Amino acid sequence: MAKCNMFLVNHWTLSLKLRLLLSHLSVMLLGISIVNLVSHLSGQNFQDGVVAALVSLLSVSAVSILTSRIIIRPLLTMEKAMQAFAGGDLTARAPHISIPEINRLASSFNHLAISLQGIEERRQELTSDMAHELRSPITVIHGYLEMLNTGMTQMTAEIQRQMSEEAERLIRLVDDLLELSKVETGYLPLRLQPLPLAPIFKKIVTTFRAASLQANCQLQLRIPNHLPPVYADRDRIKQILINLIGNAITYTPNGIVTIRAWLQGDYVWIAVTDTGIGIAQEDLPKVFERFWRADPSRNARTGGNGIGLAITKRLVQLHNGKIEVESELGKGSMFRFSIPRAV
Repeated sequence: MAKCNMFLVNHWTLSLKLRLLLSHLSVMLLGISIVNLVSHLSGQNFQDGVVAALVSLLSVSAVSILTSRIIIRPLLTMEKAMQAFAGGDLTARAPHISIPEINRLASSFNHLAISLQGIEERRQELTSDMAHELRSPITVIHGYLEMLNTGMTQMTAEIQRQMSEEAERLIRLVDDLLELSKVETGYLPLRLQPLPLAPIFKKIVTTFRAASLQANCQLQLRIPNHLPPVYADRDRIKQILINLIGNAITYTPNGIVTIRAWLQGDYVWIAVTDTGIGIAQEDLPKVFERFWRADPSRNARTGGNGIGLAITKRLVQLHNGKIEVESELGKGSMFRFSIPRAV
């Protein structure tokens, strides 16, 4: 792709140079024709006409060459920046150019370069994070297999359970990564439709009843009787609620998790509030980042991989809504998001 782009850039630059050369020749021929015409009309002799033509030719050529250099020089600078960028230097940028039309072209290139640099940085970060997350369960499974193969231990129910849990963790991680990839690249279609929320809330609360009892966590649902429907994808709304409620129950042992909803303007807001361990203020801007966890030990305890909230945020954004978080360490958290109401 980079070689193809550079071929196009070089072809375009060469084509421009040829057009400028033809422009020089055209200007010179036009100058000669005009001088000859003036000489003929003014009755000057042939020798004086030739001298005048040469002087005019040199003057016109000088002006034409100077003008072309003013145009070509910034274009060559842009070409070098493009070649450097295509060669792997993602920090290469075109400088400011005094010619407005060419400067707009340079600005467009710089904006594209910044965007591509950001995409590449996120790709590298995701690759690094994936390698880190995959390494942990693979290391555990590999370690047990080595011990079993060398006879250092025998297969027990506990070893089998741990290996099964790590294998399930790998499957969840791969599934979440595929989901995140679809969401971030825009390949996740939404089946938008007018959607009443009350039945979804009641079904999800029933689904989490056993988990809340196990965590000794009280699960409350507080929604108005006449909550208007939203314009949304049923499965994705359920996925958002499952992520938020599941996290709240996990980190709220012996506490209360409350689901609320209300109408505000053209949006229905949904909030999941808990009385759990909370999140430090300095960590709040990071909660929707991929693979982020305030306490890395949570991964071993809950099986979480730090992708759920990143997926949740993108799903809300795909619905043209927004998501917010408030939290205080030791007192609990509130995640709220908006979805457009159905017209």
